Amino acid sequence: MDAYRTEEEQVEALKRWWSDNGKGIVAAVVIGVLGSIGWQAWQDRQVAKAESASAIYQELLGLGAQASTDSAQKVRLDELVATLSEDYAGTGYADLGQLLQAAVWATDGRSQEALTLLTALEARVADDAALYPLVKLRRARLQADLGDTDQALAALGSLENTAVAAAAWLAQADIFIVGEQYASAAQALTLALAADQNGDLGADLETKLAFVNARINAETSPLESGE
Repeated sequence: MDAYRTEEEQVEALKRWWSDNGKGIVAAVVIGVLGSIGWQAWQDRQVAKAESASAIYQELLGLGAQASTDSAQKVRLDELVATLSEDYAGTGYADLGQLLQAAVWATDGRSQEALTLLTALEARVADDAALYPLVKLRRARLQADLGDTDQALAALGSLENTAVAAAAWLAQADIFIVGEQYASAAQALTLALAADQNGDLGADLETKLAFVNARINAETSPLESGE
C-alpha cells in the first residue's frame, strides 16, 4: 500500500517538505556555485601570478648571465629581486631570485652582503628539500672564500647524502687544495666522482684529481729516492 492514499495527499506532502527544506537546498546550491566560481577565480589568479613572477625571473636570469653589468643593470637586478620578494613571495621565484642576487653580489665584491643574504635565505627554506641543500652549498662556498673554512667544512659535511653531494665533496676538495692538504683533497675528489652519477662535474673532478695526485707523488718521491 502506498504511503499516501491519493495523489492529492502526495502533492500536499511534497509542498510541505519543500516549504520546510526548499530554501535550504536553494541556498546550498547557490553557495556551491559561488564557491566553485570563487575557487576557479582563485586558481586563475594564482596562475596569472606565477606567470608574472616567471617573466620577472627570466629577466633576472638574463641580467645575471651577463659577464659584466653596468650600474643601471645592477640597480635593475636589485629592483627585480625586491619585486619578487615583496609581490610574489609565495611563488618560489622570490627565493630563486635572492639566490641569484647573492651570486651576483659575490662576483661584484659584495661578498659579506651576499653571505648575509644566503644565511637568511638558508633559514627560510629549511623545509624545502630541493632548495635548501643548494643554498647551504652556496653559503658554505662563500664562507670558504671569506676564510671561514671550519664553518664551511662543517656545512659541506652535512650535505654528503643530499642531491648536491658531489658538489659538496668538490667544494671540500677545493678547500683542502688551497690549504695544501692534498691527501684529504684526493679522498674528497674520489668521493665526489662516486657521487657524480650524471657526470655533470666529471671533467673538473678528474682534472683536479690528476693535479692532486701529481702533488702527492711530488711530495713522496724524494723520500722514496733517499731510501
